[in-house]
Amino acid sequence: MFRPREMLMKKTFLAVAMAVLIASTGCNSGTTGGSGKDKEKGKDSRTTGEKIKDTVVQPEGTFKLTVPTLSTGIKQGETKPITIGISRGKNFDEDVSVKFENLSEGVTIEPASPTIKKSDKEVKVDVKASDTAALGKATVKMIGHPSKGDDRLTI
Repeated sequence: MFRPREMLMKKTFLAVAMAVLIASTGCNSGTTGGSGKDKEKGKDSRTTGEKIKDTVVQPEGTFKLTVPTLSTGIKQGETKPITIGISRGKNFDEDVSVKFENLSEGVTIEPASPTIKKSDKEVKVDVKASDTAALGKATVKMIGHPSKGDDRLTI
């Protein structure tokens, strides 16, 4: 029996659930490069208020790399383009080189070490899986290195 009210409630629930999933996936992960990072101990020395502010506004002199908020699936023998974006804080106008770690066997990224120029907001790379690439899920680490200052890790 067709029940429009139940169907509408299911669709509404699914839409809300997806919105929550996307919002939580896109939250600030990793650590911010730049000031406030304690190099000796590897710990973030900022106060809780400073950390909260950093999730809303990009701090001065720092940058944040962004990738697609949902996982990117790729099949053996396939190539997919990915856009890496950058959010720059005030007074951060440097080139940022990007490198990748923890790639699965048979998976490559081209170019292997792209650079986001200070005048650009993004760079595009191709993720390639060979015909014999390892099956399964993998988390790739992306590290942004500015010409001056601390690295930025994105997982």
